[in-house]
Amino acid sequence: MDSTRTTLPTVTLAAVRGTVPTAGLPAFYDAAYRQVAQAVEREGWTIVGPAVGWYHGMPTGTVDLAAGFAVEGAAPGATSGDVTVVEQPGGAALVLTHTGPYDALPDAWARVEDDRVALGVDGRGDFWEEYVTDPEPGGDPAANVTRLVLPLRG
Repeated sequence: MDSTRTTLPTVTLAAVRGTVPTAGLPAFYDAAYRQVAQAVEREGWTIVGPAVGWYHGMPTGTVDLAAGFAVEGAAPGATSGDVTVVEQPGGAALVLTHTGPYDALPDAWARVEDDRVALGVDGRGDFWEEYVTDPEPGGDPAANVTRLVLPLRG
């Protein structure tokens, strides 16, 4: 098993949510993270975690997701422009840390899914990626660190 079963806390997340064509994900992420960073500065909130892409259901040709950062100093329900503060529910989860390029993430998620099946547990229906390292233009994609989180039912 590659994944670790753990219990995660509920996190306050400032994010932009949208339904995006799969091909439009990079542009959505870039715009959303920029909007969240501007809202954090404008509102006096504090970023306390890496960038997050929180998927609400399995991607098809489009993806329903929220992109943002864990924050302190913001109340759930607060808004600033297109940014909304939400609670990302904690609870039981499988977590895998992947080091490598983003195009290898589907294989990493397949390992998480294999572990889920082997444990005989069900996913909650959402999942997220935490982009632990901020990719550098011209940097080595093999150095990217992404934490994959699959919340579990019950």
